[in-house]
Amino acid sequence: MKKVVILANSSKPAVAAAMGKLDPWLREHAQIVARIDEKTDWDGRPADFAVVVGGDGTVLLAARKLARFGLPILPVNVGKFGFLSEATAEDAQAVLAEVLAGRFQVQQRMMLHCTLQRDGKVIQETPALNDAVISRTSLSRLMTLDFMVDGELVTTYRADGLVVATPVGSTAHSLAAGGPIVYPELDAFVIAPICPHTLSNRPLVLPPDKTLEVRPRDYAEQPALTVDGQVYSVLSDGDSIVITKSKDKLRLIRTGRRTFFQTLCDKLAWSGHPQYGR
Repeated sequence: MKKVVILANSSKPAVAAAMGKLDPWLREHAQIVARIDEKTDWDGRPADFAVVVGGDGTVLLAARKLARFGLPILPVNVGKFGFLSEATAEDAQAVLAEVLAGRFQVQQRMMLHCTLQRDGKVIQETPALNDAVISRTSLSRLMTLDFMVDGELVTTYRADGLVVATPVGSTAHSLAAGGPIVYPELDAFVIAPICPHTLSNRPLVLPPDKTLEVRPRDYAEQPALTVDGQVYSVLSDGDSIVITKSKDKLRLIRTGRRTFFQTLCDKLAWSGHPQYGR
């Protein structure tokens, strides 16, 4: 029998309902070796894959908890959007049956390694599947942000903030900020300023071997760093955020039920050509 880890926030009614149907089926067809949630961690015992039940936020959480172990994850969407999931609560058993029968592929997704430095010391290190966002938290005024690549000052942004995203995250906050869509199997950084106060600032796509650094200059707006929309840190004067490619990658189970381009059409309403009348 395959050994399975379950990550689910069963305090949410929709997740609890989905697990009520999925749990008995899983116990019959696989060996459940651990159950974790946002408050608990996996101890790394041998397992074949993890079933992640929830929305896209739960997948982001799973990436931070499980990617370092190399454990593949199978997301089951019980959220509103489900951009990162192929399976839903309704077809979860059918998808799991395919996976348990070996009819799947494991694809890798680049992650970020985000380091917050203060007074020459590292005070926080966080992996990220989607993005790191530097933005203001109080007054509605522009921020000043120095952006460096491999120690070279590239530009100084005057903007509402800055998004540094992975290809997976290119369809999240970065896309809303006007960034490009990047195929998720690529390795690259996507840098998108949020509402820059100039016509010349455009999003950048950079190779993954670069070291990126962001230094906020203005602290009247109380800038903060938000990683994957879930890990939040208020910044202090003189802080810098260093972002590199993580040594770990998320291993994502795919059954081929839906391609990336189908997801763009279905989830982001990418309809292609205008709907001309006859």
